[in-house]
Amino acid sequence: MEFLLHFLAMTAEKRLAYLIYLRNALLLISKVNYSNWQEIQDDFEHYMTSLGPWTTDEIIAFFEGEYGEESSWMFTKNQIRKFIASEVHILPPSGMNLGELKSKSATALWFNEHIDKRNLEGLSSLMTENHTFIDSSNDAFVGKERMTQGWQDFFTKYPDYRNIFERVEIRNDIVVMIGYSTCSYAPLDGPALWSAKIRDDKVVEWRVFHDTKENRNRLGVE
Repeated sequence: MEFLLHFLAMTAEKRLAYLIYLRNALLLISKVNYSNWQEIQDDFEHYMTSLGPWTTDEIIAFFEGEYGEESSWMFTKNQIRKFIASEVHILPPSGMNLGELKSKSATALWFNEHIDKRNLEGLSSLMTENHTFIDSSNDAFVGKERMTQGWQDFFTKYPDYRNIFERVEIRNDIVVMIGYSTCSYAPLDGPALWSAKIRDDKVVEWRVFHDTKENRNRLGVE
């Protein structure tokens, strides 16, 4: 996941920043408050690829330069202007229910980014020691070390496997993701559901479900 951080307002007490997340077809704009320069510097060193400050018009100019005509944007100019003026902290792409996006769902998205990029070190860094993976056949695999090796074996067998999330929701403190996987191996290609249990910004459990009405009801999503 690429991150672009742009500072829009700075005072001695608080720094307000816009965080633009770019992940394939997923793009979010988030407002982030920083209490000190060290927090800003830490984020920049670990995640960011460019630094502002940007005005509203410059943010819109970024979209014009990156995506061309407004009709191809995930956000309209009016949506961006209203978001900047609002108290809302997340602007999701149209058609995505990300109004409840919190740090837990951000962790789940980041975990999946490591899956898509076959990043074993990144995956391991987000697992708890007792991390559990449960596949769509309801088989459970427990342990950070075991699952790090498990993902390595999986990536070797299915190097083109990717997950695409069309909707992300929080249900009963669990992050639920609705979408589909792509893979040249047919059984891994098609609609799917995922759930993630997060604790202290790490993934306790990552689970995959077949996309059925029964499983949607179980997860509390339509």
